[in-house]
Amino acid sequence: MKNLITKEKITLFIKGMAMGTADLMPGVSGGTVALILGVYEELIQSIVSINLKNLKSLKNNGIKPFWVNINGEFLMVLFLGIITAILSLSFAIDWLIIEHPIPLWSFFLGLLIASIFILKNTLNQWSVSNSIIAVFSAALSFMFTQMTPVDGEIGMLYLFISGFLGIIAMILPGISGAYILLILGTYSTVISLIKKTITSFTSLQMEMIIPNFTKLSVFILGIVLGLRIFASILKWLFDKEHDMTMAVMIGLMAGALHKLWPWQQKFEWSLGENSKTLSKPISPFKYPENPQLAIAVVFFMIGLCLVWILERKKNITRPK
Repeated sequence: MKNLITKEKITLFIKGMAMGTADLMPGVSGGTVALILGVYEELIQSIVSINLKNLKSLKNNGIKPFWVNINGEFLMVLFLGIITAILSLSFAIDWLIIEHPIPLWSFFLGLLIASIFILKNTLNQWSVSNSIIAVFSAALSFMFTQMTPVDGEIGMLYLFISGFLGIIAMILPGISGAYILLILGTYSTVISLIKKTITSFTSLQMEMIIPNFTKLSVFILGIVLGLRIFASILKWLFDKEHDMTMAVMIGLMAGALHKLWPWQQKFEWSLGENSKTLSKPISPFKYPENPQLAIAVVFFMIGLCLVWILERKKNITRPK
């Protein structure tokens, strides 16, 4: 079989890896990277083409016409790159979360704050109604993230919802799927779950393979369904109600900034007989351990600069 590996496929695979890397970093959107690399429109069109009409052609005409109609080769190579990046980099991020949380969250905080200002600049007009929408979204985001547990209380349904909502990053440039997972409180859980699943498979720990793989499969199922459902809806919102959509995104991001604050203090919240471990941001000068303030500032600035560089690159490569 010829043409299994071509220069074009290798290039597309590398672009997929760049998108996958971006999807792991809150504040950097895989959609933005897709736009910069010139695959965004083809990606959206290919996803939208997985519809009832083409599914019927699969039944009537076989897999080859269906594969051509949905641009299957493009989707397969691109997503292979995305998945490869996510699986390989999850180990590094899981290690950083445990061993170097302050520099990591400082970096993510810089990414997110820069993204808020970048998104604001994409609005055609910052009207009173957009301001109200943004404030309302920020309030909802803040209240929701305040109630998000920090200690492994993530069930199957919540994992499914997280995957379903997190895939928004593939559709809208400017919003990060990893950021959505942070809002939902499942970012660390999902990163750890990917690492545990790979480790259990490679070490043949059968008692760990089934539970880890089952949870990850539920999360991926949410991603697959969300990807198809959101592709049409969010594309329409982005095209027809751009400013309103961006105002909602800005509010959601601003309302969850406290979640990325590097210096957190855990506390117990009780309601009746139930209690949850939550966290709240505190001053680095009141942090009980070494606040690592200097390195936190450095990584915060790196995060800010990275988003600025990506946005500048996007503007340079955008068609005139």
